[in-house]
Amino acid sequence: LYVEAIRCNAEDGEAYLNLGCDLSVGETVQLHDGRVLDRRQLFFEAIRYDLDNRCALLNLGLVLKAGETVQLHDGRRMDQRQLFIQNIGAGSAKERSLGLVALAITLSPTEMATLLDGRMLDSRQLLQEAFTGELDTNCPHVAGIDHAAAIARLGEQQALVEAARANDVRAFAVEALRRRLQPGERLELPDGTVVEREIVSTSSDGSGEASRASKRARINEAAVTAGAAAAEATS
Repeated sequence: LYVEAIRCNAEDGEAYLNLGCDLSVGETVQLHDGRVLDRRQLFFEAIRYDLDNRCALLNLGLVLKAGETVQLHDGRRMDQRQLFIQNIGAGSAKERSLGLVALAITLSPTEMATLLDGRMLDSRQLLQEAFTGELDTNCPHVAGIDHAAAIARLGEQQALVEAARANDVRAFAVEALRRRLQPGERLELPDGTVVEREIVSTSSDGSGEASRASKRARINEAAVTAGAAAAEATS
């Protein structure tokens, strides 16, 4: 459908964006003019025809590697963080929340990011602010994702991409925030969700790891339940 839209209008930025979002990591698509493009190239084309497409800026940032930069068609050269900050400054409520989560996981515990409004926030503050906006709306939620395992397997950035595709960013953000708490620390989010990082005592029978898995499951279940209750209250 999107390939056909581009064939009819080669300057349709939204079609490039949506096609890029439909592709899996490593997948490519051949357009009518013979070009074979991957996700990064499609997002880049979307920005070519709409420099203010905040969703395209966000997605382009998600496919860049740490320290990598890209030069936009207006001459600006940006890295991941700069792309996310642009999105946070003017994106929709949902895009802004996703941008806050994406920016947060690029920061080390001692780093801070300066937003367009002048505020300097660390990783935890960015994640907490993400919960004041919209997460996981307008499409079906895929339950049952073990985000702790996904992060361990893929790293936080790629795990976030997968969470976004599954409309499960909220639960991912809960796990990302949990990872940034001190052992034994407990935090209540603006929507009432409680996140805490357990103090793990190691044992020879592996019960410590089982306890961690059980705790993560309870946290994710609580996050999803709280999100559903909030959605019902506003409907």
